[in-house]
Amino acid sequence: MRRWMFLCGVSFVLLGALPTSVPAQQVPRGAVDIAPHRAVYVLSLGRSRQGANVSAARGALVMEWAKSCEGWTVKQRLQLDLTNNEGSTVSSDSNFSSFESLDGLRYRFTSRDTRGGRVVEDLQGKARLDGRGGKGTADFTQPEGRRFDLPKGTVFPTAHIVELITAARRGERIVYRTMFDGATLDGPLAVNAVIGRVSAKARGSHAREPLTNRPSWRVRLAFFPLSASKASPDYELGLTLFDNGVADSYEIDYESFSVNARLERIEALERPRC
Repeated sequence: MRRWMFLCGVSFVLLGALPTSVPAQQVPRGAVDIAPHRAVYVLSLGRSRQGANVSAARGALVMEWAKSCEGWTVKQRLQLDLTNNEGSTVSSDSNFSSFESLDGLRYRFTSRDTRGGRVVEDLQGKARLDGRGGKGTADFTQPEGRRFDLPKGTVFPTAHIVELITAARRGERIVYRTMFDGATLDGPLAVNAVIGRVSAKARGSHAREPLTNRPSWRVRLAFFPLSASKASPDYELGLTLFDNGVADSYEIDYESFSVNARLERIEALERPRC
């Protein structure tokens, strides 16, 4: 499973209604200020397509972005129970954490996935870029000896989010980047983002929460492997992205069925005093 900024290597489709659209020039133009936060999403079964052997799904997704004087620590835990049409349930637990320096040049990551109580993937490593817009390398310590060259222009997840918000504020509609997160052994991916129109303030429960009562954009990202020439992406991700880096609810698409991830609660985390 792949995570990007927050999530695993499956498709994500936006849930929820759009707020009222406003002209792009009404969006604040200052530096992007990512908000340290912890968000909890409740999982449930969404759509079930023909041939899907899934009758129920439940679980939780917890996302945490914490900032220090040196960089960003992102943690994600996904717990999911899937029940098939015969009544049998399989439990999976995915844990991912990363550290990204404030300058976006140094990166560390760990990923551990279990299914039915058995470890199916265990990854660790670090990556470094020569400079902004430069090339770099990613080295895995688990499994030992796996290395990827990172081409010029590669970014890590938090820097990618900042670039998307910056581009959205400028009114840009297409952003193409190479991104590395270390969540799988796939190496860096080409990510094509399509950014929708800006929306002013959220409605409903989001309007009562300062972290989400902010300008936002619908964003859809398509992920392509750099190692193969493909016209179609490996997977896609869609979300509402607020101007402070907070993301709205998702629908996680596993091809034959989907799992809804509904934002249940969110809280601000303390900022460092540097």
